[in-house]
Amino acid sequence: MNEFQRLVRRTVKSTLTVTLVFAALWALLPSLRSLFAGLTIGSAVSLYFAVSASKQTEMAADVALRQVRKRPSTIMMYRMVMILGAVLVVQALEPKIGYVSLPGLLIGFFVYQLVLLVGFLYSKLKTS
Repeated sequence: MNEFQRLVRRTVKSTLTVTLVFAALWALLPSLRSLFAGLTIGSAVSLYFAVSASKQTEMAADVALRQVRKRPSTIMMYRMVMILGAVLVVQALEPKIGYVSLPGLLIGFFVYQLVLLVGFLYSKLKTS
C-alpha cells in the first residue's frame, strides 16, 4: 500500500468517525439537536466527497501514467448536486426531524477538508 492509499484510508476513516460522533451527539443532546443534525448530514456528504476525490485522483494518476485520453471529469457538478440534494433532503425531512441548522450543514460539508488539514498539521508537528 503506497502513501496515497494510506492517506485516503486514514482520511475516510477519520471523516466517518467524525460523522458518527456528530450522529451520536445529535441523538444525545436534544438542546443542540438542530446543530448536530446539520453537522451530521453535512459531514455525511463530506464523506462522499472524500471517497469521490480519492477515486478521481486515482483515475487522474492512471491517465497520467498510461498517457491515455479520457473524457474530462464532472466532479464539481457532482459535488454541487450532492450539496443541493442534501439541502433538499433537509427540507423534505424537516417535519420529521425538526429544524436543521443551515450553518451546521455548511460547516459539515467541510469536515473532509478539515480532517485532511488536521492530519497534515499533526504529521508536520510529529516530524519536527
